[in-house]
Amino acid sequence: MKLDTSVAPELALLARRPAPAAPATTGYLAACLRLLEADPQSWWDLVRFDPARPVHVAVAPPGAGCEAWLVVLPPGYRGDGQAGPGWEVACLVAGAITEQAGGPDGPGRPWRPGRIRVRGGQQPRHLVNTGSGYAVSLHARGVRPAQARPAPTRAG
Repeated sequence: MKLDTSVAPELALLARRPAPAAPATTGYLAACLRLLEADPQSWWDLVRFDPARPVHVAVAPPGAGCEAWLVVLPPGYRGDGQAGPGWEVACLVAGAITEQAGGPDGPGRPWRPGRIRVRGGQQPRHLVNTGSGYAVSLHARGVRPAQARPAPTRAG
């Protein structure tokens, strides 16, 4: 007796349940942010300047499973921990930013333009504009496709 396996691949596909999409890795998010940074024509016209408060603007992500946004900090801004909801990776595009953990007066680490920053831990990150002009940064976080929603678009 010979077993007919000609339909086995189709049966396996029918029996398989769709697996939930895996969350984006930090490396994938960093690559997405690097692609965004390298293509300023796709987002630079979205930058808005407000001398009173930070501006958060959604940016179209270059890949599935992530959301991205711009943060524009006015001169002299001393952060309130609100660089957007739970960013995982970020990079400085223009200006000068220092990231301070534990409060706006805590120890700080300056961001370098073009370098990808990876957020560690869940404590708030206070972004301080240490320059004399506006500071612009790109931020991203991973989302499962079923959870995908627009990045923050508030102006404050």
